[in-house]
Amino acid sequence: MRQLKYNRELYSKIALIKAAYNFTDRAYVHLDADEKYYYVSLNTKNEKEEISDDEFENEILAQSARHEIYLQTKNIRELMLARAVATSVVAPKDDEESLDSKIEQEFSEDEILKDWFDTNG
Repeated sequence: MRQLKYNRELYSKIALIKAAYNFTDRAYVHLDADEKYYYVSLNTKNEKEEISDDEFENEILAQSARHEIYLQTKNIRELMLARAVATSVVAPKDDEESLDSKIEQEFSEDEILKDWFDTNG
């Protein structure tokens, strides 16, 4: 089992956890921290398979970048979602009333409520 050490000022806790999670299918992962560093212990599940330090470092860097992009684009995504939801608001009452009257004009109860046996009997 190896132990990797990462500076807390460079990497966020979220990026570290996400990077570690990506290796849980191949290794047993233990995370720890002190005031200055995060510690990652990796113990591979399959003795033949090896996880290099560089591989984990690339993953934590990728997760850090994803997290930073998420933070920088959060407001834009919220605005886009709000706009999409706002444009799908139900039509105003005037449109509903005209739609109801149009439906009533197209169909009458006498036309719809007929006994099948009377018509086709």
